[in-house]
Amino acid sequence: MIPSFPYAVPDYWQATGETIERAADLLRYPLIHFDWMNRDPDAPTWPRWLATARSIDPDLIPHKAWDLSFREELHAIDAVVAGQGIAICSDVVVGRELENGSLVKAHQLSLPGYSFYIVWMPHSPRSAVIESFLAWMRTVA
Repeated sequence: MIPSFPYAVPDYWQATGETIERAADLLRYPLIHFDWMNRDPDAPTWPRWLATARSIDPDLIPHKAWDLSFREELHAIDAVVAGQGIAICSDVVVGRELENGSLVKAHQLSLPGYSFYIVWMPHSPRSAVIESFLAWMRTVA
């Protein structure tokens, strides 16, 4: 499984001089949400993250709704990169932004993510390519 974390731009807190030490500290900032069209109860959403965070930070009262909402995950990521707030994303989806330093984890609490499944026909003439792809997927997942 690939976990999902809250992410923000690295200098998000420099303007205020504040730091994020507890999960409840994130509630001081705009939360960016994107719709999971299938209404999956296991989707990495703010309500799920806040409910999980409350188990480690009893002072957290998850009364806040998100401030910005997008239909597409990529639009939410663009808003985070533009410094508009914090979003929960998978490391895989924001991998490029993590590598180039344009995003950082806003908190270390993660939600379990989704797994990937590879299906192929047995005795495929492309078995060697498929095995190579699987080996690569195991290194990034």
